[in-house]
Amino acid sequence: MVKEEMFSIFDFASGISEAIDLVSPELNDHHKKVAYISYSIAKEMNLPDKDTKDIVLAAILHDIGAFTCEERFQAMFSLFEDSGLNNHPEMGYKLLRNFEPFADAALLIRHHHKHFDKSPGGVPIGSYIIHLADRLAILFDKKREILEQIPDIMKNMEKNESIFHPDTLAALRKIAKMEYFWIETWLFPVGNLLPERIQFPQKLIEMDTLLGLAKVLSQIIDFRSRFTATHSSGVAAVALELAAISGFSEQECKLMEIAGFLHDIGKLAISNDILEKNGVLNHEEYNEMRKHPYFTYVILSRIKGFEQIAMWAACHHERLDGEGYPFHVKGENFSKLARIMAVADIVTAITEDRPYRPGMSSEAAIEILSGLVADGGIDKWTVEIAKENFVRINEVRNAAQQAALQEYADYYDLPKLNEKP
Repeated sequence: MVKEEMFSIFDFASGISEAIDLVSPELNDHHKKVAYISYSIAKEMNLPDKDTKDIVLAAILHDIGAFTCEERFQAMFSLFEDSGLNNHPEMGYKLLRNFEPFADAALLIRHHHKHFDKSPGGVPIGSYIIHLADRLAILFDKKREILEQIPDIMKNMEKNESIFHPDTLAALRKIAKMEYFWIETWLFPVGNLLPERIQFPQKLIEMDTLLGLAKVLSQIIDFRSRFTATHSSGVAAVALELAAISGFSEQECKLMEIAGFLHDIGKLAISNDILEKNGVLNHEEYNEMRKHPYFTYVILSRIKGFEQIAMWAACHHERLDGEGYPFHVKGENFSKLARIMAVADIVTAITEDRPYRPGMSSEAAIEILSGLVADGGIDKWTVEIAKENFVRINEVRNAAQQAALQEYADYYDLPKLNEKP
């Protein structure tokens, strides 16, 4: 079974960053470039080690509040315009502020688009560093050789010097003379460079920490679309309940809850046009959607300690007869807990309310599950447990999703659920 392992908070941040980049592949490595530039500037400014680490964590997550391609492009290519064009810094702050390992980084993210001449006080120097690094990174032209670009890039930065903190710009001027800085930023902005140069603390994985991270990641997934605002919370609750009733250990049950929160993280690679389509997907759209469990596996398996969770989460569209996707596991290769995850996803999907249709009644849901057992799709043993405890499981699912819906409303400053808009 899964054992306690050492983990680095930087590994967690890198995993989240890679997941965010799936929203828009065209912008891949932007977070990593900003993190490396920010580190280089903080080092040149001789900032304390703790401050530098927080700046790097914030930089590698700075666009976490931009959920769609449109928001990412707006954040990237607004160039030197005012920060009012996009509210993703505040959204990113709200996501991370209550997750203790990232709480200090959240404050830096909140102000990372602030212009120096428009912010008389209260903005941390780390935010100004990330702002400069972010604006520098967007000036890179992938079609040109990097060293040839330096004069044009620096000319742009100097032209807009009034919006940058003078100390951060002074540090950039010094490191800009070093060819290695540009080469490293261009070729391998993070890779092994930052872990080697900054010793992020290693600590034992604690279940509460894992659950906190899973909750943050599930909100990145679900809050992208009103159609999926509470889905992962529902799957997590159902998976936990089914595993507990089935007699699995407390640790296994909690890990299943984490896997439930994270099972759809691969949907970050799917456009909102497909996720929110009110109708049947065409062949091309369906094939695009079928990629998401694989991306879930890739993202989660890169975080040390998440290897088993990655497989459970990624198997939610597999079938016992091997006709599921993306791995076509079948028979004894389809583990009990992975089978529970597949059932939990189906139960949640057919019983939850969505903007375009109400959830099924218990009777209709049980009929669907029984039909899937009959044609060899899902595990009979797990479905029998679900049927025998359906009222309890549905109540748990509904309570979890109502709580998530309130969190969604709070996140977007929507009216309280018991208030009329």
